[in-house]
Amino acid sequence: MKRKLVLILLCAVVLLGGAGIYLLTPYPVAPELEHLEISAVLRPDVENSSCESITDQVDLDALAQRIAACEASRLPFYQNSYSMDTVQYEINVLCREKPLHFVLGEESFVYESGPWCHRLLDAQPLIDALDRAIAANGTQV
Repeated sequence: MKRKLVLILLCAVVLLGGAGIYLLTPYPVAPELEHLEISAVLRPDVENSSCESITDQVDLDALAQRIAACEASRLPFYQNSYSMDTVQYEINVLCREKPLHFVLGEESFVYESGPWCHRLLDAQPLIDALDRAIAANGTQV
């Protein structure tokens, strides 16, 4: 009986440990570059309560490569809305026919639809590349 209890506890520890490691390991948001289509790159204009499209100022292929390299937390968080004051860029993407929305700024996250979001773990290089592209007003990302 004691041996059975120890075996059950050991199995529970292994399963919980495996689940914990899985949930704490980041995942690539859109790893398949061939299934990635950027539909819009937007920069919020808080003063006019609008968004400016900067899609034509950005090299979409290079941006897609950077997006494919982005990783996010597996644990989702609930966010019903966000302030445009804290957003630098929004990127709308189709990945395998599903919409993905990247929100880059003070809090960078990605979501499909609805209030459940995943935090982007390495969004700063993406923000920096977009800043450089806008500053140069060219097509380099």
